[in-house]
Amino acid sequence: MKCIEVVWLSQTDLTNLNAGEGEANFIDIKKYKKNGVEYPYVSGQAMRYYFKEAIRKNLDGEYMCVPNDKGETCGNIKDCIGCDLFGFMTTIKKGTVVPGYPEGHPGGAMTRVSPVKVSPAMGLLPFEENAVVDFLTRRHRMEKGEMRGDIVNVEIGVNLYKCGIVIDIARVGGEEQINEKTRSVEIEYYVDNDTRKKRICKVIEALRYLSDYSKQARLLTDFTPDIILIAFQDIYSHRLQKAFMLKDGGLDLKRLEAVIKDVKEYSPKIIAGILPGVIENENEVKAKLEEISVKVKNTDQAIREALNYFSTQNL
Repeated sequence: MKCIEVVWLSQTDLTNLNAGEGEANFIDIKKYKKNGVEYPYVSGQAMRYYFKEAIRKNLDGEYMCVPNDKGETCGNIKDCIGCDLFGFMTTIKKGTVVPGYPEGHPGGAMTRVSPVKVSPAMGLLPFEENAVVDFLTRRHRMEKGEMRGDIVNVEIGVNLYKCGIVIDIARVGGEEQINEKTRSVEIEYYVDNDTRKKRICKVIEALRYLSDYSKQARLLTDFTPDIILIAFQDIYSHRLQKAFMLKDGGLDLKRLEAVIKDVKEYSPKIIAGILPGVIENENEVKAKLEEISVKVKNTDQAIREALNYFSTQNL
């Protein structure tokens, strides 16, 4: 098994998950344009943060460091689940013993590419047709006890977002090293396979517990999957990310079938989950998935099945 790929849709209530630049008294929503129409999106950086915090809140004795005032993390992929799964760019002092440098690091910058790849969350419904400008008040206590208030305008909207992650299984728990004799690249692992599997399971579990989005003190919403596809792949690929495309208020069945058939060529297991009432052609989507031998469960059951299946596999 080379990777685990996940793509999902999430329907939100009125919210602002990831603010743009805005102005002093205006908080906007990040947007992209397609054919001249604006759609909202949530940056990949924000999505990574949501996953990190979901994992941090559900640790079972594992260590996960906190970045310092420069945003740098510990860089110890052997002991730190966060640095292992999400990579880092940090400065290492000369002589520091870290995995891969048993006699001490020579000092300087040290970078690890994240084994967990996260896509931006792309809104699929036009922004203008599904948004409103709300306002909130900020009150300040003056020196003499007087109160002063500011009015801040906030863009909020409902939408259907497409999100995705890929877990590069081979890279979890290890780092690429150059074999000087053969001039080839090999992965040196610093933790055992049981620890690697537990760390990967933490990422899958995080799909059920995503939280800590921006503005949630006033805009409580849920951003966990409502429609999900999970593929266990023998080839590293991002192909599954193209499975979901809206057409006439529902999912494009031809696109869904074509992409899944492609992915099934190198995926011994694909799991689907659907929460009722999210898309208009829900029954047709279920029928199509069953037709191409992908069983459909609810989203929570799909994630649980993925965890159970992965626990039986050899790395």
